[in-house]
This record gives sequence, structure tokens and C-alpha cells, in this order.
Amino acid sequence: MNLFDMLRRNDRNLEVSGPIAMTKYTQGGQLWRGLSLQAGAKLRIPDVRRFASLRTWPAECGWMVQTPLETLVEVTFRQPGNNDRIVGLATYDGGFQPLVLPWPKGQVGRLDLHIEVIGHSREAVFLGVHRALSRQWLLDNAAGCGVEIGPGAQPQILPSEGVDVSYLEQMPPDVWNQLYNGGGKYVSRPELWDNYIVGNAQNLPVEDGSLDFLFGSHVFEHLANPIGHLRNWKAKLRPGGKVICVVPDLNGTKDAIQTRSTLAEWLEEDANGTWAPVLHHYMRHLRRASDDEELVAAMGRNESIHVHYYDNINCQVLLDYAVTALGYSDYLIEHTPNHKDFHFILFN
Repeated sequence: MNLFDMLRRNDRNLEVSGPIAMTKYTQGGQLWRGLSLQAGAKLRIPDVRRFASLRTWPAECGWMVQTPLETLVEVTFRQPGNNDRIVGLATYDGGFQPLVLPWPKGQVGRLDLHIEVIGHSREAVFLGVHRALSRQWLLDNAAGCGVEIGPGAQPQILPSEGVDVSYLEQMPPDVWNQLYNGGGKYVSRPELWDNYIVGNAQNLPVEDGSLDFLFGSHVFEHLANPIGHLRNWKAKLRPGGKVICVVPDLNGTKDAIQTRSTLAEWLEEDANGTWAPVLHHYMRHLRRASDDEELVAAMGRNESIHVHYYDNINCQVLLDYAVTALGYSDYLIEHTPNHKDFHFILFN
């Protein structure tokens, strides 16, 4: 779970009290994001077993803790509605170490997770949530002739010596800017507008075998039929070309209570020629019934949703399929627990 982002967005699934702040910390040359907890700080995560990353009862979930002298971090599982009876307890002090969750040994039903800082030190506890990932290596791999899919007004791959890039959107950039950027939230780059092409990710409007790379950041999860998309993209790549993607990790985002999408789902969509979100996608994403007014309205305006939910585990399943069944040669994944996204490169 990404407590750093949950605190930043005031997520209702994270209850906090006392002096708590987002912070960063460098350990062993590696940047971590996490929380600064002063004495008296308390966290509560209600019904933790709702969350995908905690449904397997992991001993470690990727959190680290560093505690100053004369300070104790107490981690407990409690049963709500039963006088908050403690059914699991662990305490931490000392140097930078994994936080091991004290799962109870028995049937307990709903569990709330509590973290409390006890002591009098003015120095804060650091609760490390995730090791920070850099995208620079991905950007360095986007060389030659390529397309960035769905960049909106803020493309990440910029034209330069050795990089000839086009930007794929479903409408011209001036129209996109007018519709979605009226408040000036996004930095407008009119000097790049000549690089935009209009089309969709299913049928890229470029010649087969013409691209060295395809890049997408927070796009892949919006696509129905990922197998069909990867098949079509392969046809556009030259030998040695790359599909380069940044994908939200369901365990580090608002999707944290969803379940991983499956190969069976993807195969069914490919067999049925499903290229756009349909009713069950909206029901799952919005967690609403099929006749719910908000769901019906969202479908009516073709609201953009997360069609599928990925982490490094089911992404590996999909990329294995791309190699064994679609003809790609190899792939790699960069992931760290609780980060808001992960990276992959799929090689033609």
C-alpha cells in the first residue's frame, strides 16, 4: 500500500492523528518516499484485507521503519467492534529495517491495522513506503523513430538529435487543449503541435515496420484487449523495436482494492474483438450496479476508466504471452513494492 500517496490525497482509507507528514529519506544511496511520524502519531487502516497487496497475509509488504532512540513503533492488528481487541502485535526500535506485519494465527474476520509512535524524542520516526523509481532509463531507450501514445499536452519523449517522435491523440492538440486545459493545469507546448497525429492506439496511423519504439505513460491500463493492442503494435515495430510503458501499480494507487486482471479476460476480449470498455468494465471500475445513474452517465459520455488492473505479477503473465504467442523476443519489468507505477519494456 502506498501510504505516501494516500496521505497526499487525503485518502479516506487512511486515518491519521498527531504530527505526520510526507517526507523523503536516502538510505544506502537509494531514495525512499515515506512518512515522518513524531511521538504521538497514529495511523489506522480499516479492514486491511480489502486491499489486494494484503490479501495474501504477507509478512512483509515493502515498508521499512527507522526509529530514533527512546522511541518505539507499535504495530497491531485489531478486531473492530470487539473493543478493538488486539490479535497481533509487533514493536520496532533501532535502525532501518523491514516492518514485519504481526498477522494473527487464526480466523479473525475483519482486521484494522494500527501504527503508533510511543516516546518523547523530538526526532521523527521514518516509515519508508517505497523505493523511488526513475524513468530516465526508459526515456533513454526511446531512441530513433517512435510514437508516444496519449501524451495529452505534456509529452515525455521530446524531439532531439537521434529522436524523431510523433504524439498520438484522438483529437488535434489545439482541440484537446481547449477541451481539457481551460484552467491552464497543463503546460501547453504549441511548438510541438506539428508532431501530433490523430488516431487511436488500436490502429496506429503509421506504416508497418517503421518504428523503433512505442512509448506510453499511464495509457496501457485504459486499453481493452491488451493482447490485440500488443499484436498490432508489433506489426508497427522494426526488428529490435521496443514497447516502453509506465503502468499504474494497482497496489500503489486508488485501485488498491481491485483484483488483478487475468489472462482469461484478455484472451476473451481478443477472441471477441473487444476494443473499447464495455458494461462490466465500468461496473468493476466504478463499483456500481449496471442500472446505476452515474454508471449509465459515465458510459454515455465515454468516460475514461481503468479497464484493466496491473501489477508486476500479472504483467509478467501478459508479457510471457506476448513472447510465446505474439512473437516478441523478450521483456523486462522494473518494480518496487508500493510505488504508484512500474515500468516494462517489451522487445520485438
